[in-house]
Amino acid sequence: MDIRKSNIKEWVGKAPDDDSNKKVKGDFLNYLKKAFGSIPFAEDVVALYLLFMDANYPTNKKGVAVFALLYFISPIDLVPDALPIIGFLDDAGVIAAVVQMYNEDLPIYIEKAKIWLKENGFK
Repeated sequence: MDIRKSNIKEWVGKAPDDDSNKKVKGDFLNYLKKAFGSIPFAEDVVALYLLFMDANYPTNKKGVAVFALLYFISPIDLVPDALPIIGFLDDAGVIAAVVQMYNEDLPIYIEKAKIWLKENGFK
């Protein structure tokens, strides 16, 4: 599924396909390293990534998290990330909406994200 031609509703209740899994696993860390200083929502993004990577989390509930992560790492989105200050506003909106969708499941991943960021030299 092409992230640029889909919307969040298409990903609800769906398991991520192999291409989406590979894209997120392959590109997330590199993109986070490039974007980290520009995004105040890093903990939320990493929490969604950790949820996605958790083998014990139900696969059919990961679709929306994958949508958000693919949108975050995609170089083509509504507001180009290269624009100073406003470049990540659309990403922040998508991440915020998805965090709300996972509001019951995400607190434990947010705590893990704080530790993960520190252990990986981001904080």
